[in-house]
Amino acid sequence: MPETSFFTSFTSSNFQAWVQDFRANAAQSSKNLTAKDYIRLLAIVGGYCLLRPYLVKLGGRFQASDHERELDDTEVLSATTSPNSLRGQIDVPDDSDSEEEVGGATGTNWGRNARRRQRKMIKSIVEAEEKLRAEQEEADSDKEIEEFLRKVID
Repeated sequence: MPETSFFTSFTSSNFQAWVQDFRANAAQSSKNLTAKDYIRLLAIVGGYCLLRPYLVKLGGRFQASDHERELDDTEVLSATTSPNSLRGQIDVPDDSDSEEEVGGATGTNWGRNARRRQRKMIKSIVEAEEKLRAEQEEADSDKEIEEFLRKVID
């Protein structure tokens, strides 16, 4: 408990010192300002207040035009890319539980069932992802064929 009270007293005394320093520095800096410094400060704050709405509108226009434009194929592909494909292929470990791999000659195989469950889960996820990709590619190719036929017919 004494550590907690020391910590709270240490932080509260530090905070009080910071507040006093800030007040003293702010008061001292405002006393040393000349008329030229006040005019410069007023020009900076006034310019900011006058220009900020225009800058916000300009940023809004850029953002709206960026949202309205159509995405390239590479941008669409990068938006639909999964994190695992960016890291590389998922490596599914083999289903081998040798004593050398376990690393012990104790006779206990702790975690063997968990490793097997994990391998099965990873395999099922990879298979589902491959199946989904194949379906998407098939649908995309069907769309391309349909599009080509429409162009030929017209």
